[in-house]
Parts: sequence; structure tokens; C-alpha cells
Amino acid sequence: MRNPFLLTMLVAASALVFTGCATKSARGGLGADDPALSGAGGVGIDPNDPFANDPTNDAYGAYGSGNFEDTHTRVTDAGLQPLLFTFDSYTLPVDELAKADAAAQYLLSNPTHVMVIEGHCDERGSNEYNLSLSEQRAIGVRDYMVSLGIDAARLQTRPFGEEKPADPSHTEEAYRLNRRAEFVPYK
Repeated sequence: MRNPFLLTMLVAASALVFTGCATKSARGGLGADDPALSGAGGVGIDPNDPFANDPTNDAYGAYGSGNFEDTHTRVTDAGLQPLLFTFDSYTLPVDELAKADAAAQYLLSNPTHVMVIEGHCDERGSNEYNLSLSEQRAIGVRDYMVSLGIDAARLQTRPFGEEKPADPSHTEEAYRLNRRAEFVPYK
């Protein structure tokens, strides 16, 4: 009492189960080695790689790799002023651009130096939101400095959110001072 239609459907279903989905890639799906996810064709330097700071490594670069804080000496007397932002914004205020111009001029005058741009926020907003906003602020300043001719390899960004206030008070003036990008040079 065999039904040929049922037998055919059972064989077809088994074949489908054992062959798997045709759209899954041979690597088992998207992963870290997928250029679509890693950006820049998967090229990059892992700062945790013990060989990343090896000058004989072709990926080392003229300014080293990894965090500048780990590979360079901080300059404390550069005299650079923080760039202040308006509330809830990462747009560079026109009246503050001279501070970024001065940081760019510093790097142009000191061709072996590098710089970390730290992004900061006031305490209003969630930690996640402030961390994201501070990152956008630091990246915006970095992009502006690159537009002025600074090699992007000489600039790194660090978002701090609300964690390192310039003024811990809870006043409008303190909030204004805490919405900033700091320029931290290294040699």
C-alpha cells in the first residue's frame, strides 16, 4: 500500500533538508573575515597583536600602530584649548573652529607628533547615548582636521561620554564646559 506521490514528496523533502540553504556562504555565513562587515576589505591592525608594533611588519605605518598612549609620550605644554559643543549636537560650532585649526597647525608644525581627540558630554542623557554622542564629536573633529591636510594616521579618537567631566558641578556653565573635544598631542 505504497503511495508513489507520498514517496516522491518524502524523497524531495529529505533532499532539501540534507542539502541546506543555498544562500548561506561557504564560510558559514557573514563573519569577521567578511569584507562586507570588516570595512576596508578586511585590512586592519589589531592593537592587541603582540607583533602589531613591530616596525618590520609592513602594516606598522609611519606613526606606529595601536594606541598612541601606549607607543608615544604625552605632550603637556601644547597650549591647545578644548572645542566646545552645543547641547545634544556633534556639529562643529563655527565660532569654535579656530581651536581645531590651532590643533591642526600644531601637528603641521610638529610633523613627528600625533594626536588623540577625546570626545566628552555633559551628564544629561543615558550612558549609551552620551558615549555615542562623544564618539560622533571626536570623529567630527578628526574629519575636520583631515580636511585641513592632517594625515588621518596621525589622529585617533577616544569617546568618554560623561565619564571625565571638566567641571563636576550640576550647572549650565558646567554642562557647557563638559560638552567638548579635547586635543591630546603625543610625540
